[in-house]
Amino acid sequence: MLAKSKTPFLKRLMFLIVSLVLLLLLVHALFGKRGYFELKRMKDQKENLDQQIEHLKLENKQILGEIKSLKTDPKAIEKIAREELGLVKPGEIKITTNKAAASDSSVDPSSKPSSSEKHP
Repeated sequence: MLAKSKTPFLKRLMFLIVSLVLLLLLVHALFGKRGYFELKRMKDQKENLDQQIEHLKLENKQILGEIKSLKTDPKAIEKIAREELGLVKPGEIKITTNKAAASDSSVDPSSKPSSSEKHP
């Protein structure tokens, strides 16, 4: 009789142990070092890095085209000399405007007093 009453207890104990082991395996499979969420994060990071690589390849291609143009096309060199260095050809006159001073002298509409304000 004593052996028969221990059988349900052992079954419950075994069920509890197996359930805990399965729960631990599930938690490890989801949150472990190589778990589902970590692998998903790494996959997203890889996609982001692949996009950056493609962007940099395109940028490199454009820069190589610009380098080739500067080595072979005198008009490209002239454009850089005029725009970035401010150079002019002999006999030309360079005219510059001060855009900052022009914008400072213009009246800001938000600084005008409104019609509801009293004037002294």
